[in-house]
Amino acid sequence: MVTIAVENSTWNNIGDAFYQMSILETLRRTLTEHKIVSFDGPILRAFRPGKFSKNVFDVREWTEADHYVFSGPILHRFVENYGEIIKRIFERGASYSFLSVHSNASESELVPIAEFLRKYPPTAIHTRDHATFQKIGHLSNSGLDGICFAFFVSYIEGIPRLTPRGPYICSSFHGIPEPLLRLSSPMSESFAEAGVSFQLRAGGKSWRIARHLDFLRQYPTKVGRWGIVRPVHGFYPMPHLTFSRRDSYITYNPLNFLSIYKYCDGVLTDRVHAGVAGLSFGKPARVLKVDRRFELFSKAPLTVVNGVFTLDKERLHQEYQRHCDWLRTDFAGSIGTGS
Repeated sequence: MVTIAVENSTWNNIGDAFYQMSILETLRRTLTEHKIVSFDGPILRAFRPGKFSKNVFDVREWTEADHYVFSGPILHRFVENYGEIIKRIFERGASYSFLSVHSNASESELVPIAEFLRKYPPTAIHTRDHATFQKIGHLSNSGLDGICFAFFVSYIEGIPRLTPRGPYICSSFHGIPEPLLRLSSPMSESFAEAGVSFQLRAGGKSWRIARHLDFLRQYPTKVGRWGIVRPVHGFYPMPHLTFSRRDSYITYNPLNFLSIYKYCDGVLTDRVHAGVAGLSFGKPARVLKVDRRFELFSKAPLTVVNGVFTLDKERLHQEYQRHCDWLRTDFAGSIGTGS
């Protein structure tokens, strides 16, 4: 039996938990003969201790495993966050891989990262978008040009059942103020056909200051026949940032968080993983393109009508099977667990 440790902790943004828990669950289902455990991500990334970094106790090197899986968008400041732990993994004679990785690093930053990865090569690389695979997929003998594991959250067991008082949609905005929402067909039974439109307010750097006064704005509690629940993905240090809007929802439990998306009628957001979670459960999503993270939608089995995404569940299951087959064969073989 081989022990595989999966990075599963950096939840300063709950979207990280979506793909990390999905990876953990999928590995447990596909590699049943092996032991799958969690280990911590980098504290510098998760908690940003700043000038108190010298006081950080990093338990990652105490986690014993034969193989380590680093998950998610980790290529920015990669060597700083992961360099030492990867060196120690190699010193032990163990190995590591990337699953659901995304590169938001600049071209100049990628040069030293690629140099490091050639010296300490990962046994397998799975990327969540094609642009990232083009950049780093060749740095491993086993690669999969895939989609984000967050698209598979609907396969996770243990999500609680909700009985809402009425139909609701999820509105989750971070990079900009929540837009003013309008429906062209407010009497429609289907939120996807209700014709949602946005009246955007300015975001950018000015929003980082203006959001501290966001609690003074009046936000609606309904749009058409739907109530509005506002999932807050970031663990902000100040309550007026977390709870500035009515019906703001936050929890440390990713399964509870996912239940909010599972039982909604639609998602409006500028957060990619808010959109992905809703889509995985078969809900329509309108996602505003903010930065390059939007690329994770490029290979997913989606249909777009009037800016609203819907996901083909049958094709999603085919993608899920493709990823599971790769884990059982190429991935398992690359880390010495194959038959």
